[in-house]
Formats: sequence, structure tokens, C-alpha cells
Amino acid sequence: MPRGALLFPTLLSLVVSAAASFLLTPLARDFARARGWVDRPDGRRKLHLTPVPRLGGLAVFAAFALACALLLGLEYAGVFVSDLSASAYLHLLLACAAVAAIGIVDDIYDVRPVAKLLVQSLAALYLFGNGYRIDAVSNPFNGESVALGSLAAPLTVVWFVGMSNAFNLVDGLDGLAAGLGLFSTTTLFMACLINERWEIAIIASALGGALLGFLRYNFNPASVFLGDSGALFVGFALAAIAVRGSMKSSAVIAVAAPLMALAVPILDAGIAVFRRLVRGDGVFTADGDHIHHRLIGMGLTPRRVVVILYAVAAVFGALSLLTMTSRSQVVGLVVIASSIVTWIGVQQLGYAEFSEIQRSLRYGLGNERRTVGNNVYLASLTAQFQAAPDQAALWAKLVEVTSRLQFERVELWRGPIGAATPLTRELLSQWTDSSARTTAEASSVWTIPAAHKGNVFATLRFTRSLSGPAHFEPSYLLNALQEGFAPRLHALLEPPALIAPPLALQVSPPSV
Repeated sequence: MPRGALLFPTLLSLVVSAAASFLLTPLARDFARARGWVDRPDGRRKLHLTPVPRLGGLAVFAAFALACALLLGLEYAGVFVSDLSASAYLHLLLACAAVAAIGIVDDIYDVRPVAKLLVQSLAALYLFGNGYRIDAVSNPFNGESVALGSLAAPLTVVWFVGMSNAFNLVDGLDGLAAGLGLFSTTTLFMACLINERWEIAIIASALGGALLGFLRYNFNPASVFLGDSGALFVGFALAAIAVRGSMKSSAVIAVAAPLMALAVPILDAGIAVFRRLVRGDGVFTADGDHIHHRLIGMGLTPRRVVVILYAVAAVFGALSLLTMTSRSQVVGLVVIASSIVTWIGVQQLGYAEFSEIQRSLRYGLGNERRTVGNNVYLASLTAQFQAAPDQAALWAKLVEVTSRLQFERVELWRGPIGAATPLTRELLSQWTDSSARTTAEASSVWTIPAAHKGNVFATLRFTRSLSGPAHFEPSYLLNALQEGFAPRLHALLEPPALIAPPLALQVSPPSV
């Protein structure tokens, strides 16, 4: 299709989808609110202040589908003539409808992750069988293509499912997922123009218009959320546009361009999966430690965080287009430089998991999952101790630590207890593992003072068996107790007993 003939359907799809989304979003919002389908804040992952209706994604998908259907209808009626393929729309609409539908059900009733993955995988396989496939990839450093063979289908499915869930994970602040989707769509639209993928460019303009109309209600402060119905659909549709829009032939997809165009959600999802694997948590276990949570923890407002991530998405979008128009040597340099800058940026977010992996590699301690997971847990423990609202909560957290690190007993005494000090002081609390050994075994007692301004006001005594190794770094535990537990305990004790200078960490010889 000539470039001039592209202008009318492109503008039409953009305007129609934007107008439809602008008009349908309030209806979807009010419909969800009337039935109580709202997202309630929890102060941890969900940072909004009041319940906000979900199902905004229903309006986005409806607007997108309406624009595509209108284009097909007008072309069929002869209003304009082009070489647009009906299958380019219909197959994508069917697959996206399935993904949006499982998202709607999840917004209302909560669906198990395996069910969502199954629907996404089937939708991806459907598209794979209808031309949305990755049969080969091009090397960004020399431009040569590598055929995937039997790996084509699984890689295509992983791409679709991964991108769909990546946008779902990044949907944590007002306007974040929808705005990142709009930036990614704009980048991919321009990629379509460069690669002369006209029918995919029009699909991209329809998705961009739907997101643009929705952002009027979703930007901070949001009156409606995308929900799983929108986030899963947007990520899935962008994955399809990236596959078809980045191809310079029917079989080859450039690796660097789509990855950079979708860099922010891919990076956030990759970090989330890595963190959970290192910690020993389930991959689908939700947490409040995504990139946007980290930035908020650094003192930024939610709106500023969203704007910053918009800017990052725009930069990566520009780099994505640069990789498509430059020589292979320049592309290679862009990929290497952006990777280094990304790694430095991630380091600034202060993830304990990355620090622990680096420490393990640096000192040759290996990457044993259990040890690394415990050390990551201990690295974040200081803040958890400091956040304890009362003595009961502080003690409960200490018991949790004791049990996780496989200590058999913990005692909390008022005042200092040394080797020559009789145990006549007040025992504040104690906990014993009910499943601990009943026969005599070699054990060690760890005596750790709790000090304030150079004076010991309490002492912790931990007992553990010597029959197995300690799967954690003792210095991590000592730091959490002295920097987190001790100050919080001192603030909660009424009045604290300040008696003697601090004692060093003592480990008694094994008792048999």
C-alpha cells in the first residue's frame, strides 16, 4: 500500500479507538463500582488511598476491537481500497479476546495462575498457527539470521505469555501500565513504518488510541484501573505487534528492537522473577518490591515515579528505532551500552538479592539457594524489626527468624549476661521449637547483647544444634539484631534498664 493511502485508515483507527475508549471507560468504571468489583488498598503493594474500580481493560479492548471492525467494514464497503488483510485483524482479535476474557474473570473472581497461563498459551499457539510467529531471529551484532526450527513454537509462546504477564506485573501505579503501553505502541508503530508493515501499523494505531482515551481516567489520581483484563490484553497485543511489526521478512524478527521497545515491563518482570527465585518464593507470589515500589521507597511521589518510568520508556524506544536504522556495529554498541547502563540503574535500586549474588560470587561461597535466600531475608530484616508496632509483634518477628534459621530456642533477658553472670535476671520471653530433638546432641549457645548508647539493657540467647550447617551469614543476623531489634526493643521497654557496657558476641563451646 502506498504511504499516502496509509494515512486515512491510520488516523481513522486512532481517532475512533481514542473516542470509543474515552466514552466507554466511564461506563465500565461505573458498572464495576456498582457491583463492588473494586481494588482495595493494602498499604503495601496497592498504594492508592481509596477503593478503585477495575475492568478498565474491558473498555480498552472494546475500543480496540471497534476500531478494527470499523476499518474492515469500511474497506469491505469500498470506502477506501488497500491491501489490508482481514486475517491480520480477526486472528489477533480472537486471541486477544480470550486473554481479555480470562482477565475479566480474574478481576471479578480471582483465577488461579495456572488457568491464566493455560489460556494465554492456547491463544499464543493460535496466533503462531496464523502467522504471528518467530521462526528465526537476527543477530543484532552482524545482522545474520538464525533459524529456530523446533524451538519456534515454544519461543513464540514464551514471548506472548511473558509479555502479557510483564504488563500485568508493572500495573502498580496510576497510569503506569497504560502509559508504558502507549509509549511502547508508539515505538512499535514507527517500527512498522520502517519495515513497511502497513496493516500492523494500523493495528498499533488502534491500540494506541484506546490507551490514550483510557489514560484520561487512569492517570494519577486514577478513577479506574486497567485490571488484569486490560494489562494482560495490552501486553499480549503488544507482543503480537512486536512480532509482526519488527519483521523485515516473513520469518525473521530483529532481537534488539522489540526488546528495547518493551524494555521497562520486561526488565521489571525479569527482576521480579529473579528475586522470587533467589528468595525461594513462588514465581507467582505477589510482593511489593517492584521497580516502582523501590523508587517510591527512595522518597519519590507516585506521580513522579510514573513520569520517570515514562522517560525511561521513551529513551529505550528511541534506542529501539536506532537499532533498526543503523549498521550492525552501531547496533552492537547500542545494545552493550544500554545493557551496562541498565545494570548500573538496577544496582541503584538496592535489591538485596543482587548484592547477595555478587557477594557469593566474590567470596566463593557458592550460590546455594537456601543460604542466599536466608541472607536476602536477613538483609531486609532491620526495617521489619523497626516497623514492629509493639513488643508482641517484635517478639513474633524474632520467633519467625529463630524458626527459619533453625535455632531450637531463643531467650530474651533483661540486662547483660556474661560467662560469669548467674542467670538470676528477669527472663522477659522465651520460645522453644516443639519439634526440636529430645536426645542429647552437641549444641551451641549464641549470646548477643542489645545495647543503647554503650549500655546493655537486654541479652538474647539463641541455642542451635551443631548437627547441621548454618545456612546463613552470622554477620547478617547480628547486624539485623543490633541495628533493628535492639533499638526497637529499647523504645518499647518501659523503662529500659541501662546497666553495663556492651558485650561482644559470644558462642559457648559445644555441650554434649
